[in-house]
Amino acid sequence: MSEITLNVKGMKCGGCAKRVEDALKGLPGVTSAKVDLKKGEVQVAYDSASTTPEQMKKKVTEAGYKVE
Repeated sequence: MSEITLNVKGMKCGGCAKRVEDALKGLPGVTSAKVDLKKGEVQVAYDSASTTPEQMKKKVTEAGYKVE
């Protein structure tokens, strides 16, 4: 299992956090995604054989947020 922290811009509320978490959890191999709104981060645990950080960034962008 691997972990990554993504810096996500534009999340303002619990609904935003849920949208980002749900988008990431929809990827194969993602076992958890936890948003910290105060830090503007999401911690993701995933199987690196099933998904990549680039795929995660794309999913977050498709959900309407910017990944830095």
